[in-house]
Amino acid sequence: MLDPAFSTNHFLAQRLRSLVETGDTEAAPPGGPDEDFEVFAAPGALKRRKEPVDVVITPNEVNDWHGTGPLVKRVFGGRTNVFSIRSSNVWGGHDFGHWSVCLPQRERPRPECYRRVTAALENRAVNQILCVPYLADEFITAIAVADAYGAPLCSWLMDDQNVAAPIVADELVAEYLEKCSLRLFTHAELRDAYQRKYGLDCYILPAVVPEHLLPAEELPPPEPAGAGALIGSFWDQEWFDRTCDALEGCGWRIDWFGNNQSPWVEFPAGDLERAGIRAMGLAPEERLAGELRRYPFVIVPAGTLEEAGGTAGIARLSLPGRILFAAAVSRTPILVLGSEKTCGARFVRHFGLGAVSPYDHQAISAAIEELIHPVRQTEIRRHAAAIAESLSTRGIGRWLEASIELGRPADDRFEKLFLGYDTAEALESLDIRPLREA
Repeated sequence: MLDPAFSTNHFLAQRLRSLVETGDTEAAPPGGPDEDFEVFAAPGALKRRKEPVDVVITPNEVNDWHGTGPLVKRVFGGRTNVFSIRSSNVWGGHDFGHWSVCLPQRERPRPECYRRVTAALENRAVNQILCVPYLADEFITAIAVADAYGAPLCSWLMDDQNVAAPIVADELVAEYLEKCSLRLFTHAELRDAYQRKYGLDCYILPAVVPEHLLPAEELPPPEPAGAGALIGSFWDQEWFDRTCDALEGCGWRIDWFGNNQSPWVEFPAGDLERAGIRAMGLAPEERLAGELRRYPFVIVPAGTLEEAGGTAGIARLSLPGRILFAAAVSRTPILVLGSEKTCGARFVRHFGLGAVSPYDHQAISAAIEELIHPVRQTEIRRHAAAIAESLSTRGIGRWLEASIELGRPADDRFEKLFLGYDTAEALESLDIRPLREA
């Protein structure tokens, strides 16, 4: 069994000791009673305590109540010894990993961050590290684990907080990306933006869809019955409000499959009613796949590109994973609301999966009429079927493990999917200035 890097590498041991001893903090000894965190072990985990762990670092809890959770489970859930580290508790529950800990860094001095990480992981050996970063805490924790334990670090970046929205400092992102043996992004715009800015090789791992949910045969279009579906997340109150305003008067009942218990967005019953939205809540993916096959179209809210602050990066450089899910499991035509320059709009147009409409009820009604036309239904469903297999989880666990070891994708299935995908417009609008040459 491999020992932690700081146990076998004299130089690294001295470096870490120096960092901790000279830090401007009076921290408790590692694992001492004054720690503000607690490591939780799942049943049976302690029996594997001496085996190397795979560390997964996320912004908040891994569960089925938000998009990141199911994706992390999908690609890493087959591992036999997972140590899950998260920066915050937002969703009220965590159900992933053999060991798990909430370890916020909160702008602590770097020596203290290192000490907290090694205290949580103790003397375990680390096999591989997967980090899904969002705010500074995840970047710092990942750097600390990689430095202390000498394991290969893989970044899977899903949302931007640096290029379009300068929330996380360039210096920290650069340090983190340079330590990564593999840099993965969920879609082409995000990958190309970071590759251009940081001059490092970057690759794609999309929001893959469970292989067993892909239809085994062609799905006929359902009969229009006066109802469509709405999927996806509302990142702030303004997104929800403008969706309600735009859908009011469209004449369609819209069944919304999503989290209507968000900790930061309110969903007043009166607004839902006037928009014709019926909140169905979160549905298990097996059931959601079947539900979506009943509708002639699905609506996905996206940005207007007029957003500011923390949602600017999401609006400009995020691709809602539910677009890929709907295309792969139900073949349902997709209507993206918002700017034609969002990643969701660009994805739907590139692969011929539906239409894009501004937040205007007349434009939305016209787009729906286009999508429910039998000829258009058949055409879109054929396009969706053509890319479904490329979006599946087939062999994804082995693919990721091998890719992290190689420092590059184990095969080109995802790179081929996005071959010829034009991101020039997105990059031009961001005015990216390279920090270093490739």
